[in-house]
Amino acid sequence: MNKCFVATGGWVLALALALAFPGVPGGARAAEPGPRQPIEAHYAPLASLAGHWVVRQSMWLDAESAPVVDRGTADFAMVLGGRHVRQVLHIASSKPFEGLGYIGYDDAAGTYDSSWMDTNFGGIILAHGGYDATNRTWVFSGTMTGKGGAPVPVREVMRVADSDHFIYQYYETRHGKEAIAVSLEYTRADR
Repeated sequence: MNKCFVATGGWVLALALALAFPGVPGGARAAEPGPRQPIEAHYAPLASLAGHWVVRQSMWLDAESAPVVDRGTADFAMVLGGRHVRQVLHIASSKPFEGLGYIGYDDAAGTYDSSWMDTNFGGIILAHGGYDATNRTWVFSGTMTGKGGAPVPVREVMRVADSDHFIYQYYETRHGKEAIAVSLEYTRADR
């Protein structure tokens, strides 16, 4: 899986300042605008992913070729007080692959955040987005570091079909053209 977002680290500093100095400009929490869902409602869609899954991965090495298809497993667990879901992904291919990702809801920003690390990339991928409850779909946008350090725009789409099936698709934009790079089909294995 070639999923690679650039993490600036600035959000970590901002969070630390906000927690350490709540009354200082830049450290104060913004007032909640108008009526909003209880914060737990944002975690429930993430919690529905908890469990063991079998995975079918399709990876496009270039836009003109057919995808390489491999199989694997993924384990999702709610962590950090139920505020984030952690994924550990293993793909059995000619070059075994392992990845670790987190998705959580940032109640201060009102966004969902995705982070990813894997054996194909030495960096940490970070993206931000939202959740459409009607369509049970998350969409994240970010950038990855391409060859030579150039930023490459990326987009992630994760659609839940039902309690036992969901699909994750990862897109990269190169030379002004977006193309799918990875598609993962998840089927629940722990029922």
